[in-house]
Amino acid sequence: MLPQRGFVAKKLTKGAIDRLKPDSAKDLFLWCGEIRGFGVRVKPSGTKTFLIQYRNARGRTRRYAIGQYGKWTLEQARRVAKVKLVEAEDGGDPSAERRAERRRKVKTIRALCDLYMADAKAGRVLYRGKPKKTSTLAIDRGRIDRHIIPLLGDQALDEITRQDVERFLTQVTDGATAANLKTKARGRARVRGGPGTATKAVKLLGSIYSYAIRKGFVDENPCRGVEKPADGIRTRFLSAQEYEQLGDGLRKAEGEGVNVTALRAIEALALTGCRKSEILYLRSDEIDVAGRCLRLRDTKTGAQMRPCGQTALQFLRDTAGKKYAFPSSRGKGPLVDISRPLAKVCELAELEGVTLHVLRHSFATVAHELNYSELSIAALLGHRAGSVTAKYAHAVDTAIAGAADRVSATIAARLTGSEASGTVVALAERR
Repeated sequence: MLPQRGFVAKKLTKGAIDRLKPDSAKDLFLWCGEIRGFGVRVKPSGTKTFLIQYRNARGRTRRYAIGQYGKWTLEQARRVAKVKLVEAEDGGDPSAERRAERRRKVKTIRALCDLYMADAKAGRVLYRGKPKKTSTLAIDRGRIDRHIIPLLGDQALDEITRQDVERFLTQVTDGATAANLKTKARGRARVRGGPGTATKAVKLLGSIYSYAIRKGFVDENPCRGVEKPADGIRTRFLSAQEYEQLGDGLRKAEGEGVNVTALRAIEALALTGCRKSEILYLRSDEIDVAGRCLRLRDTKTGAQMRPCGQTALQFLRDTAGKKYAFPSSRGKGPLVDISRPLAKVCELAELEGVTLHVLRHSFATVAHELNYSELSIAALLGHRAGSVTAKYAHAVDTAIAGAADRVSATIAARLTGSEASGTVVALAERR
């Protein structure tokens, strides 16, 4: 046995590789006793890769991945291993040579972005210590394809300056990349500029350059020091009167034949303060009425137990579908988009500037009006918890549950215009 490194087989065989089981916490190695330095690594995911391990001319241990087991046969990998190990014995460094070759190929922003996305999809680019989610990767890909590549894609990687990035920021802000693109059979992407879009694009470009520095492609990040407009500052929220208008708009929209499931999802966002994705992908078995919470499998900060008021929980339980709380009318998945139904509701309600995120902001505003602390509001919204013990909690704090009850009941009353009387009438009951 090699301490902390794995096991040594008398001779590496296909049967031995097939029997090698992954460890959920770490990489495992099976080394060949016949060819010293040749072996197989198995990741916690179960992926098995042929590799060699050697010391370079400076005496430092290096590894060189040959190829994935299944795509490469044992005999093919063995032949390459022998050649590369001889190179290392003669003073060569196969791993360094591969990195140098990759650097020679990555000459433009376009090539760097492609490599960044490939590594991100493979889980090798981390955000807050975890691989990026599929939804985040899709957003990154959109910003790359619609802003970074059109304006910077063919420029040399090591020739981009801070002035170039500042010019890029100005161009995106001014709408240089604005477009109306066809995406799917029935979908379109309306690409707009503006300071928020520009700021997010520069932040992503900065992350890509940080990745390039780690890979040894460049030495400096040209995005460092670039002054960006404030990003994500929202001040729009619904007043008590506007909540009543929204409730009236929901009822009118249903009367005009707008998708009822979409209208229920909009109302759920208003009553819970959840993010759009948390409601659209909410599963019926995540609604825990007795526990006074939503047990969300996946949120922006991972799996989460979200406090939820009884008014909201009752509404969700009464309107939920079989698998998803808000199922799509086509296929077996959840509802995908509710932006257009919300726009129709706002038109009927004579409301301006109301987005799906405004509903979340308004939920927080109501909690503030009811004199709850910033920490309590953060807990209601599911913001990242700073407490280590929070990771091990399995029940909602009584005080936070009470706050969720009061906030959701207040919003439900405002939607129906019954707040002044102190009577909460579920919007669905008035339809």
